[in-house]
Amino acid sequence: MTNCSSRGLLRVLDERGAVEVGTLAATLDEHPVTVTQVCYDLQSNGHVRQVSGGVYTITEDGRQYLTTLSE
Repeated sequence: MTNCSSRGLLRVLDERGAVEVGTLAATLDEHPVTVTQVCYDLQSNGHVRQVSGGVYTITEDGRQYLTTLSE
């Protein structure tokens, strides 16, 4: 896994709604490729959804999953 936390990424999406990978990367202080990979992994598990090219949003499953992740 990467240093980019799923919890941090999901929290940003939960707070902001649909967010572009570049903005996520800047917010999380991560490389866009790293953020894209984490988004892909989370999407595979149904926790995020790609709205359009490079823009992701959290799903209801993602919100529920976020509550299970420890600080």
